[in-house]
Amino acid sequence: MTSVLYVTTTFPTLAAFVESEVARLIGRGVRVRVCTLRDVGTEYQPEHAHLVPLTRAVGSPLAPAGWLALFRWFVRRPHVLVPEALRMLWASRGSAYALAGHVGYLPAAARVADLVEREDFARVHGAWAHFPASVAYLASRLTGRRFSMSAHAGADLYRTQAFLAHKARHADFTSACVRGNADMLRALAGPGARVEWIYHGVDRRRFDGAGRARSAEARLLVVGRLAAPKGFDDALRAVAELSRRGVAVALDVVGDGPERHALEAQARSAGIQERVTFHGSLDHGRILPLYRRAWALLAPCRVMGNGRRDGIPNVVVEAMAMGVPCVGTRAAGLEEAIVPDVNGALVDPGDWRAIADVLEPLLAEPRTLDAWGAHARADVAERFDAEHNFERLLALIDAGEPGAAAAGRRAAP
Repeated sequence: MTSVLYVTTTFPTLAAFVESEVARLIGRGVRVRVCTLRDVGTEYQPEHAHLVPLTRAVGSPLAPAGWLALFRWFVRRPHVLVPEALRMLWASRGSAYALAGHVGYLPAAARVADLVEREDFARVHGAWAHFPASVAYLASRLTGRRFSMSAHAGADLYRTQAFLAHKARHADFTSACVRGNADMLRALAGPGARVEWIYHGVDRRRFDGAGRARSAEARLLVVGRLAAPKGFDDALRAVAELSRRGVAVALDVVGDGPERHALEAQARSAGIQERVTFHGSLDHGRILPLYRRAWALLAPCRVMGNGRRDGIPNVVVEAMAMGVPCVGTRAAGLEEAIVPDVNGALVDPGDWRAIADVLEPLLAEPRTLDAWGAHARADVAERFDAEHNFERLLALIDAGEPGAAAAGRRAAP
């Protein structure tokens, strides 16, 4: 039986894509442990509660245990620790953000290496390509175990690329959930890097379109962390513009985050507070009724000046699986999911008037929305099925493992 130690930021979370991946690995007989660089998560999908006991927070730079572990590895393997740490820090010299993170998480890498050795894990996997992958890389070098990583979006690929090429070149594989990001990594790391493009996908047994029925009044939906890259302020502007044009529409806002108070204030200032409902964070069970009644999902993502951006938001694929068409922006990876005039519409980032222009005739005559929603469900079945895409990831993890064990896992129900 193979074994993998995951390194991530916070775990488990409501986002659930890493969590679903870990749960599927466990279900296929892979032994998994998760180490977090921040606190262990307290908000997560109910079905992932069993993952909490497998999770350990190791990232605090103030924890004496980390510095003691780092000292022990310095004594045991200075010929590995010193040059690898210096390589990492030298690669970070142009970014204060990268330098601070790589210095601060050196003790975490030592603690992960301790756990890898003590519990005999065969692979260390960075679930994000920035600091979690750096910690996983150093732990793998200290212990001689396999190393791989996943790459997602702006936080781990575009805010800083310090040390990224080196990790991609030395990983057994890097999985990227957006085709454009996979292309970027191949160009950055060179032809020797194994970069695989694998969508997260969606659980089509849960998001099956059952009970789908548009509400009597036009209702739009946005879902995600209330943070600037999501562009939810543009969704509010679009709703306010539609209101000024005499189009009656309501907006459900699902999620929480640093922009919540600003967005609530914006709704009040625009005079649409009665049309906007802030639901806070919801698990899948509570968000399904909102998908069922929504006329369309808005995904007005934008690319920030520091490179922060979304990939393909999981909520876009969830909505599509439920038969909800999406209106998004030509930013990050949305162009890979939304096909204009087939399953949704795309506008330029920041162009909230264009969002209103697209929606106005659709809300007056929603048959086009229904047709787009039907196409969206078909697209998800073809390209975004989580089970199918997981098999590709499992094959990468299996690569290099004893053939009998790998074959046995692939044959498991």
